[in-house]
Amino acid sequence: MLTLFATSSKLQQMLKVWSGEKPVYVPVSRAGHRHWAQFDSNSETLPELDGIRAVEPLKVFYFRTRETVATYPSGTEFVDDEPGFVLFGAKNCDLRGLECLDETFAKGEIKDPFWVSRREKAVVIGADCSEPSPACFCTLLGITPYPQTSFDVSVAVVSDGVILEVATDKGKNLIEAGGVELAEASDEQLAERDRNRQATKSKVEEQNRQYETTRPYQELVESNYDSPAWNKYVGKCREDAACLAVCPTCHCFVLYDQKVGDKNERVRVWDFCYLRGYTRVGGGHSARATGNDRFKNKYVKKFQFYPSQFDMVACTGCGRCIDACLAGIDMRQVLHDLEESEGA
Repeated sequence: MLTLFATSSKLQQMLKVWSGEKPVYVPVSRAGHRHWAQFDSNSETLPELDGIRAVEPLKVFYFRTRETVATYPSGTEFVDDEPGFVLFGAKNCDLRGLECLDETFAKGEIKDPFWVSRREKAVVIGADCSEPSPACFCTLLGITPYPQTSFDVSVAVVSDGVILEVATDKGKNLIEAGGVELAEASDEQLAERDRNRQATKSKVEEQNRQYETTRPYQELVESNYDSPAWNKYVGKCREDAACLAVCPTCHCFVLYDQKVGDKNERVRVWDFCYLRGYTRVGGGHSARATGNDRFKNKYVKKFQFYPSQFDMVACTGCGRCIDACLAGIDMRQVLHDLEESEGA
């Protein structure tokens, strides 16, 4: 891959050029948390590339919380009229989330035209993590805290600027459109980047020592569905689905029709398997009627069903579910307890 170096001033200049063509979203801090916000070309403030991922997962840009997917009877054709966007500063756990959702929405026999179009038009710029949150556990899943795949360009902060790693033609075209001349990154700059990456990876590994298991999560979930270890957490879960709303890979939805003026709309909204009504059908029957069934389903979907379908787990170790849980349930501890229960 081509590796380039940009000073802070040149990076600012490129961002201003890009934002004149299409929306550019960057990580910024508000009320003590990192969030995605549209870049203001009139501002001299650079995106905040330090720290960890934003509160919002990348799916919010592609798989909207609520959107009209068809209007009838005038026609149900997909209208592709969005300009695309640039995501600047996506962490590797979120890039992995896009890989998971690509399997669901873009690679099957039936493809979601909204997802496919937005993925094709968007340019994704990844970014290294520098300071992991206590909830981060990407390394437990074999994922690194810096981009490896699924990005067009990645950025890594080094002394006096950033290293830009160009991975795709789409990324190359974006850099060229920035209108500034960039030199190749030096060996010293690359060495600094690699030292920073190793230091962050070591931090994530160290803070997760207590949660390590000897067997992969997939095996633990497959062989321990009836383990008493689940009972410790089922009663605590409030079933508010906060963990699923912020998860970068959860993608359940419901469709409903509504009348708007003299036309009808079909609307898609997010739905969640933790909710009591999610599997309820005509007659009132529910495939997961108990809280025990609903709680386990998240783990089964991520670590058993998804690997069986796509050969990858549907968890990225981002830790959002841990931060969002009002009951203080830690996925790492749940999985660790499953293994501990095997010897009981």
